[in-house]
Amino acid sequence: MRPTRDTRQLNWLLAWAVVFCDIGTSVYYVPGILYGHVRDATPFFVLLTTGGFVLLALKYIEISWRNPEGGGVVTITTKAFGPMWGCLGGMLITVDYFLTTAISAVSGFQYIGSAFPALDQHIVLLACGGVMVLALLNIIGIRESATVALVMAGSALVVDLIVIGSSLSFMEPSQWADLLQHLGTGKDLSSYDLLVGFAAAWLAFSGLESISQLSPAMRFPLRRTTRIAMFAVIATMILTSPILTALSVTVLPPEIKASQSERFISELGLASGGLGVKLAVVLTASTLLLFASNTAIIGSYHVFLALANRGFLPQVIALRSAIFNTPHIAIYIATAVPIFVILVTRGQMVILGDMYAFGLLGAFVFSSLSLDMIRWRLGRRDFGFWLGAFTTAMVIGAWAINFVEKDLATLFGGTVTAIGMLTAIGVRDGWFMDILNRIPAIRRLQARAYRASESFIEEGLKGVVSLAEAIELKPLFPSSTLLTLRGENPRLIQEGITRAKGKGESAIYCIYVEEWPGLFDGNTPHMPNEEGVRTLKHALQEVKDKNIEMIPIWAISHNAADVIAKAAKQLEVEAVLVGVPRRTAFYHMLRGHIVKGLMRRLPHNCHLVICN
Repeated sequence: MRPTRDTRQLNWLLAWAVVFCDIGTSVYYVPGILYGHVRDATPFFVLLTTGGFVLLALKYIEISWRNPEGGGVVTITTKAFGPMWGCLGGMLITVDYFLTTAISAVSGFQYIGSAFPALDQHIVLLACGGVMVLALLNIIGIRESATVALVMAGSALVVDLIVIGSSLSFMEPSQWADLLQHLGTGKDLSSYDLLVGFAAAWLAFSGLESISQLSPAMRFPLRRTTRIAMFAVIATMILTSPILTALSVTVLPPEIKASQSERFISELGLASGGLGVKLAVVLTASTLLLFASNTAIIGSYHVFLALANRGFLPQVIALRSAIFNTPHIAIYIATAVPIFVILVTRGQMVILGDMYAFGLLGAFVFSSLSLDMIRWRLGRRDFGFWLGAFTTAMVIGAWAINFVEKDLATLFGGTVTAIGMLTAIGVRDGWFMDILNRIPAIRRLQARAYRASESFIEEGLKGVVSLAEAIELKPLFPSSTLLTLRGENPRLIQEGITRAKGKGESAIYCIYVEEWPGLFDGNTPHMPNEEGVRTLKHALQEVKDKNIEMIPIWAISHNAADVIAKAAKQLEVEAVLVGVPRRTAFYHMLRGHIVKGLMRRLPHNCHLVICN
């Protein structure tokens, strides 16, 4: 059975927004971190690395359209070098996600502290609390909205441009001279210092890899959508990151740069545009950074799910909440590690930035090198291939420099990667299973993970069809009634039977929608979960001996109201029957209110009937 979900939600503009909400956040903390290392040479190194970013971004266009199933570095590395190398790539990007979650949360509250100084003494606790709240929201299943991302990305871009415009108009001739001097600082540095600064400045473009995770959600033609989205990302990053970095280092006085390195951009807004511009920066920066932290959590647990599906992590990690249908165990891990990192580093941005380098550049290296290998196998030897190979060599060099220069990054990243790979090999080869199965709690979780055996699924799925198959059956089993089920509901089914018989019909449609929150969906299921099987099986039993033929439909969607409205339209029903919602207002706020969604989306000639 294939899912009836239209996963292609994102046009190029929405895809740009989601990526910019990730990569665009680095400008809020990178200038201050780099300034602590290379001082006045910071603008030069960000500008230098921008060229490398453009070359790598062009490769990510091809990585994305070559892997429409998503999966990012895991998928592309598996195709190029095999599953074990793909697993290693997954471990590296996980390290990147852990640090993205931590550094974005800390930086977000640093910017809030810029407007509310009383919070400065509690940044670590606030950041840990923020990650905990994000963990709870992800367990409940907050829907990542591309429209919200568009509003946030657009607002942040507008504010960035306002800061740039006000700073440029504010600058005096002496500051213009200082700006040009900062951009030319590289000529006075040794070759090794140039390499070290170049390697460190890659932090300014973290988040680039997120576009390869969006492939399953982008509209066809995928190559065109990806290309336009990435060109938009490149253009907006060139307009903001190097310019804001140069202006903050040039305009801000030395005492501010020494004491406020965590929030250069808000201080730049205050210096050039006044309190109003500063507050605008604080608002957009803090919300965007927390959004990026949430995106990293989502990316992290989706890597866990991909590795579990490939047999490298225990299936327990992929276990989903019976209430919310979200991978709660994977979410716990994806948030526990960043909280630990924040506590150990005490939220110090320089340390977090140094630790960031290992996973970020490692994922870049594996993605870039894997694409080179695929191109080589396809016989490509053109200019594009050699330019791509040069890009790979450039990123490998930056990663190698960080191995030597950033001991803490190598220690943390290497340790996490080694533990992950040891776990992967142990799970794949069965080293740990006997030990784990001796632990009662693990044994119970394993039983839940494998409860839906093949015989149970096969028996439960008899007669269940997809929406496309239901449409094909429509001439044989016409009906004007569609029931929507979420769990067993005998009264709703009886109402449907009564209505169908009153209309002189011998069939009713019944749909169960499995809600699958998120844009980074990747490997969505191709059969109902245990609740879906139980619900549809119960519905079939309820109509037994009632002289009514039920057509049970299973669908999967990030938005249940969308797919139910689509079913009502394509099946041409006159009424959609839903039970009284039993969800809380908080749940509706996060996951969407199905009844309200149906009222907006149902065809005008279709009635919505709510049954007690």
